[in-house]
Amino acid sequence: MQVVMAMVKIVPVDEGTNTTASVDGKVWRKKYQSMPDATSEAVELRIMEPREKTFVDASQRQPTWSGRGYAPTRPFEVDVEELIKRGFLLDA
Repeated sequence: MQVVMAMVKIVPVDEGTNTTASVDGKVWRKKYQSMPDATSEAVELRIMEPREKTFVDASQRQPTWSGRGYAPTRPFEVDVEELIKRGFLLDA
C-alpha cells in the first residue's frame, strides 16, 4: 500500500466526467459516465465528503455551474494501488 498526498479534480468532459489525481508529479485519470458515478467513487476513496458529493451533483444540473466540477485546493491522501485497482490509468 502506497499512500501519498494528491491533488484531485473531477470535471465534466465530452460525454462523461474525468477524475484526475496528481500524485508525485504523475497524473492518474479515470473517465466515468456521469458526475454522480465519479463523485460516488470519490466518496469511497475518501477524497470527497458525502455532503460535498450532494452539493457537486446538484450544482452540475444548474447551467451556471456546468463545467466547473470539483477542484478542492487541499491535497488528499490516496492509495495509488487502490487507484490502479479501480481502473485509473497513468497519463503518458
